[in-house]
Order: sequence, then structure tokens, then C-alpha cells
Amino acid sequence: MSTDCVPSALCGAPQTGHRFMRVVMISLHTSPLAQAGSRDAGGLNVYVNELSRALAQAGVAVDIVTTDADAERPLHADRLEELQDGRRIHTLAVGSRARSEKSLLVGQIDALTERALRSLESVDSAQISAVHAHYWISGLAGIKIAQELGAPLVHTMHTIAAVKRERDPSTVENPQRRLAEASIAAAADLVTANTDREIADLKRLFELDGTRIALVRPGVDLNVFHPPYGEDPRSGPLEARPLRLAFAGRLQPHKGPQVAVEALGELRRMLPEIPVELVVAGAQSGEDLFDLQAAAAAAGVADSVHAVPPLPHEELAELFRRSDAVLMPSYSESFGLVALEAMACGTPVLAHDVGGLSSLVRHRRSGRLIPSLDPAEWAGHLRWLVRHRGAWGRYSAAAAATAGSYSWEATAAATLQAYRSVALVGSS
Repeated sequence: MSTDCVPSALCGAPQTGHRFMRVVMISLHTSPLAQAGSRDAGGLNVYVNELSRALAQAGVAVDIVTTDADAERPLHADRLEELQDGRRIHTLAVGSRARSEKSLLVGQIDALTERALRSLESVDSAQISAVHAHYWISGLAGIKIAQELGAPLVHTMHTIAAVKRERDPSTVENPQRRLAEASIAAAADLVTANTDREIADLKRLFELDGTRIALVRPGVDLNVFHPPYGEDPRSGPLEARPLRLAFAGRLQPHKGPQVAVEALGELRRMLPEIPVELVVAGAQSGEDLFDLQAAAAAAGVADSVHAVPPLPHEELAELFRRSDAVLMPSYSESFGLVALEAMACGTPVLAHDVGGLSSLVRHRRSGRLIPSLDPAEWAGHLRWLVRHRGAWGRYSAAAAATAGSYSWEATAAATLQAYRSVALVGSS
């Protein structure tokens, strides 16, 4: 195994000093360092990256096991690198086809587990306090890794196959996933959930006892996602500029970009005198491809839909700060990090009334919860915002205030409490 490790006492040596806990995080199907909105990268990537960063800042030794889809890298050319904040990234090479086809990646679980264990043991002999797996593919590996290391298994579903199918029967899912999630739920010492609604789903679908579920709310980086400094350029009447809308996420029908585009077309027919533009930040993802330009042309708004690639957080925050509203017409969302990030920028969110969005967005206070995915209904809510700019200002202030109660430090604190509930650890 090749190593690209920043020299430090943590690389290749037992943990000492203030680092009282060592945690292994597993994110096999996508790297937490990947750009959200591209390929399979999304809220899960942000979650694992930000949570692990906050844990490292709290003094936890964090090892992250992930995979590499780089077609130029030979199979088994695994890498180890240490980030400046001390997190160690164990990257297992699998080839681009295995990364894109989850069934092939699942078929490598045993081999990947062995390689992960060798990598973990090569850099540190300290005891593992907890193995924390993210998403079902990682959960399968997590069961084996936790058993081999004699550590408790904590699992975060992020999304649940049965819930996605309930909300969107047309969604395409790996046939192995539902059985895998049931096995993971049965094997995990603790499952974390983003919201009370997800806790209810875990109890309903997997018959989990409440003592084996911990509520851990995701966070937001308020240093990056914040309202505009000084006068808000979005306030006031729409006279000298168009109504600016934004959609950010992977371009797949389940995320609903087609609903956003069709709603824009409906709004234009309702208010032809109001210029409108929609910025769509994202890239194609999954097997269900979405043709943005064809959808915009069919809706009669090809001149008003602007596609941009997935944006780094700083640029995404700038997009939100200059947008009048962010649209989230997903069929399902376990939480909806994009909504929280937009709200932190003081941007009202129009969201489908499902999953975590139902808890996060406060209807008629910080945005609008819409019960259907009917584009005409979405356009009606947009028309209301256009005609009630005073209400828009109240929504903006309430959105920022709500987001201000979230942070990744709080997420890390809740996660540490969850780890301690299944492992006997203490500070030195």
C-alpha cells in the first residue's frame, strides 16, 4: 500500500495524549471529499466530511475508509493520506465500473473489508471505540469490520430503500438493498436518525427498539452559509431584476429538477410580465438520467434555465444569497441539507412536504411546504411570494434564525454521546 501521509505523531503510531477515542468511519460508495452534486455525491458526502472534521476538532482520532473510482489507478493500489486536521483517509481502489455499479461494489465487500483492516492496523494499534458506517453498502462492510475489531457498530442509513419506494414507486434501486438494510439494522448496536420522522420509519420498517436509535441532527457551516452582509440585494420590489430561483442537487428525477423546470413554465404563464430565471447547480447521477435542456425547452423556458456544475460550498452559498427562493421538489429526503444551507443564507425554501423537509422548513414562516409535486401548485406558491414581498422578508429572517440553531459542533457532540452509549470510553 502506498502512503501519502502528512508527518505527525498520529501516522504509524499508537494514539496518546488528549485523543481519548478512535473512530472508524466507512463511506464506500462515494468519498466524503468528493464534490456534492456530482455522480453519487450528495448530502451524505457533506455529512461524513463535516462530522468527521468536527469530531477531529473535538479530539477524536478519525479514520475514514472509502473507495477510489479513478480509472487511471490500478486495482488494489490503495492509498493512505492524512489531512491537516489529523483525519486519516484509507482509499481502496476498486475501478470506475465497480464504483458506478453498486452490485459490483457489494460483490467486493469481503475483499474490501480485508484490505481496510490491513490499512487500519498498519497505521495505529490503538483500540477502536466505534465503527460508524454510512449508507447500506458501507453497513455491510461495517458489520464485518466491527466484528473483526471487536468494536460496536453505529450505522446511519441516510436514506431508506422502502421509504424511497413509498414516495416514488418508479425509483430504481439495487435489488440487494432492502435485505441488506434489514440485516444492518439487526446487527448494529445503534442506528442514528436525522429527525423524529426517520426514527418512526426505523421503528416501523425494522422493528427497532427506541433504545437502539439515537437522534443526531445534521449541521451547517455558518461561517460559509450566512445571510448577505449589509443590505440584502434581494429585498424590495421586483422591478429592475428578474425573480431568481435556484435548484441544487444531483440531476435525477427523484430529486425533482423536472418539477422545478415545469413550475417555472407555469409561473411564466401565470405572470408573463415578471422575468424569472432558474439556476440549476448539479450533474447527472444514477441510472435515471434527466435532460435539463430538453425539459426546459418543453416547458417553454429554455431562455430562463441556466445550468452550472456542482458548486463548492463558498460558491453555492453565493448562489443562495442572490436567490429569492430555493426549490426542493424531491420525492423523499431523510433530512435535506441543501434546504438548511439555503435557510442559513436567509433564503426561503419551497419544499415537498416529505421526510426531513417537513421538520426543517416551517410552513408560512421560513418557506413553504407543498403537499404535492404538481408544477402548477408549485407555481402558485411562487406567485404568492412575488405578490407578497413583505412576507418574503419575514420568511428570510425566520429561515436564517432557524438555521442558526444548527451546527456541526452540535452534531459531533450528539454523535459522541451516541458512541459513548455503546462503548465504555473516557477522556485522558
